Amino acid sequence: MPADLPERAAFKDRTLLFFSVFVAVLYAVGIARYLHSANDPLLFTATPWFLLVTGLPAFIISIPSERRALYLAWGVVSCILALAAEILGVRTGAVFGVYEYGKTLGTHILGVPPVIGFNWVIIVLGFSGVYSRLPCGTACKALLSAASATVFDWVMEPVAIALGYWKWEQDCIPLQNYAAWFLVSLLMSAAYAHLRVTWRNPAPFIIVFAQLVFFAVLRVSLGLSAC
Repeated sequence: MPADLPERAAFKDRTLLFFSVFVAVLYAVGIARYLHSANDPLLFTATPWFLLVTGLPAFIISIPSERRALYLAWGVVSCILALAAEILGVRTGAVFGVYEYGKTLGTHILGVPPVIGFNWVIIVLGFSGVYSRLPCGTACKALLSAASATVFDWVMEPVAIALGYWKWEQDCIPLQNYAAWFLVSLLMSAAYAHLRVTWRNPAPFIIVFAQLVFFAVLRVSLGLSAC
């Protein structure tokens, strides 16, 4: 055993603690600001950068010691897959339903903010990492991860609409959206499960949990529903 192993473990623990506090404070401030002044232009300008500042470190510090290239390839391919699904969805309405993105998430490429693809990766990575520790097969892990990501979207949708992330043509969010979320998440989750990467860092799940609390608190506080 390397002599500096305990020191490295302690450093990782301190880093994770700092990251957890950092994320908790940022999201708590975000909740307070939105509840106090939902139309603050600064909030809309900062949103895509906020997702990158919290999500990118989580992805990087979770790079495993084994199969690094496969992990990074999974992240890139998954981001491209999510963006392709979103672009096809916005252009045709055939994937998620008829919708369009607002300005809150930043610059668009073919009608879709690039940050949305990255956030798909973080969401699926967070759930996939947690379920990778379960004593069940890859299919079980992928299904659980995809189902959790779909529930996450159900919690998020009304708040995202209220904050101008995107808007739907219909008054109610179509069931097609959730079916597509499940299928896209399932593809990404299944690919991750087949990597058989040892999950050692919960940073992505910390981000996902913080986002889930953020959307849940705003949804309840603002009295929002799916229709």
